[in-house]
Amino acid sequence: MDNLGKGYHFLNGGGEMGELTRGYDWSKSIIGPPENWPQCLHITVSLLLSSKFPMFLWWGEDLIQFYNDAYRPSLGNDGKHPLALGQKGNDCWPEIWDVIHPLIDQVRSTGEAIWFEDQLVPIFRNGKIEDVYWTFSYSPVRDETDNVAGVLVVCTETTGKVLAMQRLEESERRYRILIEEGTTATALYIGPDIRIEYANDTMLRYWGKDSSIIGMTFRQALPELERQPFPTLLEAVFATGTAYVGKEEKAYLEINGKLQPGYYNYTYKALRKDDGTIYGIYHAAIEVTEQVIAREKAEESEQQLREVVENAPFPIAVYTGREMRVSLANQSIMDIWGKGNDVVGKLFTDVLPELGNQEVFDQILQVYTTGQSFHTRSHRLDLIVNGKVQPYWFNYSFTPLFDSAGNVYGVMNTGVDNTDLILAKLKVEENEKNIRNTILKAPVAMCILRGPEYVVEIANERMIEVWGRTSEELMNKPIFEGLPEARDQGFEQLLHGVYTTGNTFSAQGIPINLPRSGKLAPLFVNVVYEAFREVEGTISGIIAVVIDVTDQVLARQKIEEVVAERTKELAEVNSTLKRSNEELAQFAYIASHDLQEPVRKVSTFAQMLEQSLGEMDERPRKYLDKISTAASRMGILIRDVLAYSQLSKEREIYKHLDLQQTVQSIIDDFELLIEQKQATIEFNGLPQIKAIPLQMSQLFGNLISNSLKFSRADVKPHVNIKARILSPEEISTHGTLSAETTYYDIEIRDNGIGFKQEHADQIFNIFQRLHGKSEYAGTGIGLAMCKKIAQNHHGIIYATGSSEEGAVINVILPEAPPYALS
Repeated sequence: MDNLGKGYHFLNGGGEMGELTRGYDWSKSIIGPPENWPQCLHITVSLLLSSKFPMFLWWGEDLIQFYNDAYRPSLGNDGKHPLALGQKGNDCWPEIWDVIHPLIDQVRSTGEAIWFEDQLVPIFRNGKIEDVYWTFSYSPVRDETDNVAGVLVVCTETTGKVLAMQRLEESERRYRILIEEGTTATALYIGPDIRIEYANDTMLRYWGKDSSIIGMTFRQALPELERQPFPTLLEAVFATGTAYVGKEEKAYLEINGKLQPGYYNYTYKALRKDDGTIYGIYHAAIEVTEQVIAREKAEESEQQLREVVENAPFPIAVYTGREMRVSLANQSIMDIWGKGNDVVGKLFTDVLPELGNQEVFDQILQVYTTGQSFHTRSHRLDLIVNGKVQPYWFNYSFTPLFDSAGNVYGVMNTGVDNTDLILAKLKVEENEKNIRNTILKAPVAMCILRGPEYVVEIANERMIEVWGRTSEELMNKPIFEGLPEARDQGFEQLLHGVYTTGNTFSAQGIPINLPRSGKLAPLFVNVVYEAFREVEGTISGIIAVVIDVTDQVLARQKIEEVVAERTKELAEVNSTLKRSNEELAQFAYIASHDLQEPVRKVSTFAQMLEQSLGEMDERPRKYLDKISTAASRMGILIRDVLAYSQLSKEREIYKHLDLQQTVQSIIDDFELLIEQKQATIEFNGLPQIKAIPLQMSQLFGNLISNSLKFSRADVKPHVNIKARILSPEEISTHGTLSAETTYYDIEIRDNGIGFKQEHADQIFNIFQRLHGKSEYAGTGIGLAMCKKIAQNHHGIIYATGSSEEGAVINVILPEAPPYALS
């Protein structure tokens, strides 16, 4: 009756364990109030509630469940407790019922208990399916008639242990690689029979064996050591966990069929799992035969050992004596401490006094006193580095070091700096918090959809308004369940693509029908779907950003209709203008062509008249000279007008040109004029482009001719031509240039008479002259032709200059004009 009374006591909320059922109304459960329960159920529940070991009970045909406080953490934070009390098993655990129900039926039908160790049973808790490992037993609970009335589960979650073992196996794999490449003789033994799991080449050489002994016990592999202390020492280390360090100990090993003596420094160290149980022994050895025989080499051997430690890729330090004097510290650990090489020989308490109130000194002293290792993970320590206290997180161990007599003489400190990892995790958590705050305060509609069902985890008011539903209808529900109107509009595929690939999706003006005032209404939205990732990089959801652009899209559609109409009208105007331009160009060509013959006749008859008159007075000769000069100027003008009109012809043939060769040909043509004016023309590095050859010759011919023509009387002409590629920023400053095309800026600089900058645009107008006809010959068409040629090639031309420094003409030409015909 004591147990039964205790059971009632717990069920009524008394005692420490009563928190499990305090205030629970059992009268409303399927099992009914406690006073109606059978005695065997009372006794079982009393036992369950009294235990501090996780226990669980399924009772009756409906498999009604009970559990104690020790089991409650296994339910997670999803609000299952206390609803799970008195609930049917299949209602509480639908995600694993197909796995555990057959086990329950097996126990109920056979009356035999079953047991599993480290079994993977994924359960839904903390908002997701978690891979959870369990060690559990299912035992029958019999009623007064000896029938199985329930199944009692005694269980413990071993997820941490299993994951630790997995990490340990990976650590051992990496460590195995490390020791394989080391020069120290190393071996690993597994199990109480000291079975050889691994031995590197150096250790096999010491033993005089080959790799065929791998898998044998130590005694089987090395029978010559049977009467020597080593097998017994190994078994003692495995049994007690106390490491053994041998120094200059003598061993007789069979080498090439003969026992040979040797001296060795070696360590037998127990290998432990995370729970502290011993599973093997680490054996490291160094032969010191020569050192024993020749003591003078002892210092050299010690130095080699120090180098092994100092060059280790992980932090190592050794503290000797109860006062914890630093006898060895490699560079890795000194970097962590923020100290120099002078720490060796000092007391550890003086090197890092800031650790005095952080338990570290007590931990080292405990290891030194007991001979038991100490390990900790992700432990925070505050260190003074560069005069400032800074937090660090470490995995570190303190391992006792034993002398040949088995006494602890020091403690080895090894560790790993996890600060970056911990800070990264903290940063991620802070970022996630900031993301949530940003979403709630964002001026645009935003939300987070979790899992493959896209459950609405958080959404701001603007997103709720876009959806056209209330917050209660949407929050913590799959989006297509809370907003069924959004189904079958293509958004399922978009979300699935982002969730499975991690690729961001963005689009503008997507049409969607959503509820508005009780009915569906068409909307247009801009959307961005971004994968939401956990710390380890796995995708756990989607961040959605939505902007309602319905008004803008409708307005744009209206504008597009207007623009289409205006475009049609403009096309008609352009067609008319094109015909007009073609007619004008044809007129200019015909007029220029037809005018050449009358001008030629005027010039010819003037010459004939002059010859027939013979000797003349000054006045008639003056008139004839004026007629000849005017006719010559008229002929040049007609030819220039004709050439200018030819520039408007379409579908000229574009070819690949080397402008270096083009300019060289022009200079060859101007050879006599250049020699007369004693001019110099420099040009180098001119590019190859796709252009109309004749027009390029006209362009550079006119520009070089101008530089030679408008030279100073007292200065030898100098013309410099160079080219460079325009940067994207420079291209953007010219509104007519395409950002997707490569452009060359070709500069023609001279030291001639120049011009005033206010005339820079005027000089490119047709028939525009800045000087009188009597000063400099010309028709005023040359630079107008240059401008037209640049425009024909989708480029630009402009000028800068002064009356003192000469003129600079810049021609910007594309590497290959669009629509160039080849």
